[in-house]
Amino acid sequence: MMDKIKELEKLARLLDPEASQRHAWNTQVLDYSNTFLNNLETTKAYIKTEEAGKAITHLDIEENATNLTTLLASTTKHIDGVGINPASSGHMGYIPGGGLYPSALGDYIAAVSNRYAGVYYAAPGAVRLENMLIKWMCRLMGYPQDAFGNLTSGGSIANLMALVTAREGTPFKSSRF
Repeated sequence: MMDKIKELEKLARLLDPEASQRHAWNTQVLDYSNTFLNNLETTKAYIKTEEAGKAITHLDIEENATNLTTLLASTTKHIDGVGINPASSGHMGYIPGGGLYPSALGDYIAAVSNRYAGVYYAAPGAVRLENMLIKWMCRLMGYPQDAFGNLTSGGSIANLMALVTAREGTPFKSSRF
């Protein structure tokens, strides 16, 4: 069994790019991101096309790698260039997630480091940081000193948690900070 695990580990390591490859990808993604952000002032809030992004299906998901330049060009044309652009200053249809650049960098770091903050034991520092953020938001809202909360991945789970909390009606006290 150990031999099989070691063999699979070698295969998995092939997915980790060398530093030079990471640098090249980082440069391309940063260029894409800066172009996107620099053009927001002139980008429409809604773009309707006949094709409606259908051509992205020509880049089928398969085992063979697709060049990043091709992927970013397709993203620009078939994802960014169609439909609602919630990052546009003209979009006011609903409240989209924040498009703050420092937040995106934080998300990037979180994704790269892959710290699981859902369990204290796994990442006590990350859990403490999340708790600090919640306490800060409570202070911003003028909530009492003993107020607490929870960060969720989106509105659906936040609403579900609110409904369950309202239904249960039992206050929860956190013992860790």
